[in-house]
Amino acid sequence: MKKIVVLVLISVCLLAGKLSAAPVPSNTGGCSGFSLSGGECLLSGSSRGASGTNLTSNPDNNGFLINPAGEGYTYVTKFEGSDSIWSSQGGVTTITLTESISSMFSQIAIGIKQGPVWAVFLIDTALGSYEFNQNAISNVTFYSSANIAETPLPAAAWLFLTGLAGMGWLKRRKAKRSKQQA
Repeated sequence: MKKIVVLVLISVCLLAGKLSAAPVPSNTGGCSGFSLSGGECLLSGSSRGASGTNLTSNPDNNGFLINPAGEGYTYVTKFEGSDSIWSSQGGVTTITLTESISSMFSQIAIGIKQGPVWAVFLIDTALGSYEFNQNAISNVTFYSSANIAETPLPAAAWLFLTGLAGMGWLKRRKAKRSKQQA
């Protein structure tokens, strides 16, 4: 009986934790009506008009990078319509990060362009997949920042490498001793 009571209490606590979890944030204010699940709006703009209003790979002509909101960010890569990191259905576009992006960064800024209008969001790459509230996007651009830490190599990897180096040193030492005794 005690086991059942304990299991029920644990289940209730776990369920309560899931129910009280914060919803995935999205920001539509200030991002031209765009929202991205798990994304914080940094800046939006339009490619119509003067130079420096588009999301280009040229940092001197990129609307986000030349704006104070983009200070400290650098261009990483761009995916165009023929690339398959997104799919659209029912008024929503799902963007799925590539392994190369999600493994290199814990956070990254993502620029999404739809026609002449674009928005840049700060995202946590741990989510892996994001829902954008529009269809018919033309490209997705990624930016990194010195303020956004790259994902560190786990401590276990450093311990493993140290162990390998130690084993190599022992093997070399043993071989040297064998040579001296011969």
